[in-house]
Amino acid sequence: MKTIRTSAILSVMVGVILLSGCATPSIAPTAASGQKIKISVMSNRGNSDEMESRQWQYRNEIGSYMEVDLVNRLNRTGYAAQLIQSVSEYIPSADSYLVSMEITSYNPGSSVARMMVGYGAGACALDMHYIVKNGSNVLQDWKDGIGTSSDWRRLPRALDDKLVRKLNAELLTW
Repeated sequence: MKTIRTSAILSVMVGVILLSGCATPSIAPTAASGQKIKISVMSNRGNSDEMESRQWQYRNEIGSYMEVDLVNRLNRTGYAAQLIQSVSEYIPSADSYLVSMEITSYNPGSSVARMMVGYGAGACALDMHYIVKNGSNVLQDWKDGIGTSSDWRRLPRALDDKLVRKLNAELLTW
């Protein structure tokens, strides 16, 4: 009985240690003044004239989800983030950055195929182009993408998480 209890306690301790390493919170750097760094997020979902109505509907669905998720993640991390509609709303300063994100490709896949067939059938994919600016200076310019055979919401959450982690790492060096 004692060995079972000891094994159970050890298992729980190992699990807690492993999970705590995976759940390390990401904390935003602060400005030299000690204030929160301001991040303005501007999104481009593409040109509706170049898409069928259903494609545009999917772009709007994932775009609006991604914008809200990114701003919330940035704010929870410790930034002062806001969503803007045009570049004229961005107020440049030493402690403010513009994150411009563009959906370059989105394939919603087939939820029916994902449920019925599995094994990657019906997978959805999202490709993005990001530009980070401080004033008129381009600090970062990169493309990123991801695919999943799971729920489409995993795509923006994963890319938003990668973006926040990249910003945290880069802003410490800028």
